[in-house]
Amino acid sequence: MTLYWIRHGETDWNRQKRLQGNVDIPLNAQGLTIARETALGMKQAGLTFDRVYTSPLSRARATARILCPGRDLWVEERLREISFGDLEGTCYQEVSRLPMPAPGGESSQALQGRVAAFLAEVTACRENRGKRILISTHGAVIRSLLMYIKGIPHEDFWQGSVSKNCGVTILEAQGGQITLQEENVVFY
Repeated sequence: MTLYWIRHGETDWNRQKRLQGNVDIPLNAQGLTIARETALGMKQAGLTFDRVYTSPLSRARATARILCPGRDLWVEERLREISFGDLEGTCYQEVSRLPMPAPGGESSQALQGRVAAFLAEVTACRENRGKRILISTHGAVIRSLLMYIKGIPHEDFWQGSVSKNCGVTILEAQGGQITLQEENVVFY
């Protein structure tokens, strides 16, 4: 099975460099445009998907609908963005000196636990064997996934960057093994 993990299209809070977390911010005009361009690029690459999983947040659901119009979406709570608690809505530069997790927020360990559990369930599902799966989610979710696969420690969670909006990470799952094929691929 091949898993295509895509970060949602752009939102106004992405553009303003604000922590979104669980605040349900919709795609902006640019986000809709890059999602449409990604759908076209995937179509030109011959990509179709047998199953589509998505975060319940509207920015991820809208991205999935644009990429796979008319398809059933499997809404999955474990694909929800990390909670930044009291810091949601705060600009990035304001939080660089604050401890994480934020008060009322989620730890990187908790995030990775739910992402790893979802990954294990999807890859163990017989119905998914040999299929191409799209997973529409969020930057910190994909970052956590990559750290899990690469064995990067939690204390390094906030080092580096997240995937681009509509950036795609591709995994291959076969015989109980999961391998990273490509990271942060853009189709627009």
